[in-house]
This record gives sequence, C-alpha cells and structure tokens, in this order.
Amino acid sequence: MRVMVRSRVVVVEDEPEMLEIIRVNLEQAGYEVIGARDGLEGYEAIEASDPAAVILDLNLPNMSGFRLARLLRRDPRWRLTPLIVATALCFEEAEELVNEGVAGFITKPFNPSDLVSRLDYILSRSPGAGSMGEAVS
Repeated sequence: MRVMVRSRVVVVEDEPEMLEIIRVNLEQAGYEVIGARDGLEGYEAIEASDPAAVILDLNLPNMSGFRLARLLRRDPRWRLTPLIVATALCFEEAEELVNEGVAGFITKPFNPSDLVSRLDYILSRSPGAGSMGEAVS
C-alpha cells in the first residue's frame, strides 16, 4: 500500500511510550515523523530535517521545551514553522509561549486523533502548507 506523505513533522517528547503513540498516529495519517527525546536532540532534528511543523513537550531534558520554542522563534529559518505544544502543564503555566508564537496547545493526556486533527488544521492555514509530494510504501 502506498501512502502520500503530506508533511514532515518533528516530535520532541521524552516519554518513549508517548513518542511512539504520536509517531504511529501521525504516520497512519500520512505524515513523516522524526522523533527526538530531548530539547537538544529536537533542535538538531529540526535543523537537519526542515519540518513543516514541530510538536513539542515542555518538560524535556538537556534543553526545555520553553527554551527550544524561544530559540526557534528567534531564528529566521524557523520563525514561521508551526509549533504545537503537547504538555501536562495547565495553559496558565505555558501561557507565556503564546507570545512566542505557538500555533496550538494540546493537554496530556489527549486522544491521538485530536492531535492529528489539530496538526491538519494548523498546517492547512500555514504559509507554504502542502504535500512534500513523496510517496512511501
């Protein structure tokens, strides 16, 4: 079976089970997923892969998700890349990220299909949204 890859997404999540759940659901929806387990690895993955979007936990080792979001927003290469924060923190604790240009929040635990829907919506509204045009089997 061939699936059209819609977009490349970097998922930065330190909980292996959560990363795998997100990966499986996004791949089933046609996304290419690159996983990273800490903020530094996430930054390196973003630099190496030029993703259409980043899904980001906030409580990460080696570099917090807060710090990573700020770095991405201050770098012209990633300033417009949509960031979706997936966190167990309440919105008030993460509210300062709104000023950093976060495209969306989803609170853990969440239904993976809700994350896919949120990503689909955000990418449909972002500049340059569209398919990578690659098919995978």
